[in-house]
Amino acid sequence: MSAEQPKVLTIFAADSIQTNDVPPGIPKQTPEQIEEKLPPEEIEKRQKIMLEYTRLLARYCPPHNKLSRWVNTDDIPRVLADGKDLMAMCNLPRGRYSSISALAHPQIDDKDPLRFFVLPSGMVVINPVITNHTKFFIDKKEGCMSYPDEEIKEVSRYNRATVVYQTLVQIDDKSEPILSKSVTENLSGGIAHIFQHECGHLNGCNIYDADYSPEKSIDFGDGIAVDPKIWDNENNK
Repeated sequence: MSAEQPKVLTIFAADSIQTNDVPPGIPKQTPEQIEEKLPPEEIEKRQKIMLEYTRLLARYCPPHNKLSRWVNTDDIPRVLADGKDLMAMCNLPRGRYSSISALAHPQIDDKDPLRFFVLPSGMVVINPVITNHTKFFIDKKEGCMSYPDEEIKEVSRYNRATVVYQTLVQIDDKSEPILSKSVTENLSGGIAHIFQHECGHLNGCNIYDADYSPEKSIDFGDGIAVDPKIWDNENNK
């Protein structure tokens, strides 16, 4: 009998809020006006939503250029906890943006950022590295939740890229999440651009930096291990 194949774990917070949960009228109304129009249970529900919305927005840290470190097995509880917030934050408005395509851990941690990012679907992309790419650039418009009030700018990206990364998997529903073996994918178009944007954050690069260049999404920078064999170690240590 063959061993059961691990299942990819997606992060999902049952109590996370979505963009359309945030009542746009609440900040414009006084508590007295709200109480006049809404039943108590609705007031309580909206207050909880706004408290959670405020908590999540407060998790953003100022933009920085600190290099993220590799995620290992000991970091999994932190990836799960912070990943749930990142997943929820992808779907929440900030500044000129109503939502975003992905968020990287350095956007909420400037002390000990980990090398992972989260997609709105709850997919966790861990220790990603862009190992190959086309030689041609495509100029595209991008923004960033770390710069919520900046004008959207034109950014050069490789349209095709080969990426290597890990994710979280479970042997069964009762087992603890573990790091997967390395996954290699050939990406193109929008998802390739997302990986480059997030790998830029992980490499300490932001699109609004004065010295931004598309190569910085590929460059590992000082202090990052580049041996892909570490991704296949059972405990990733």
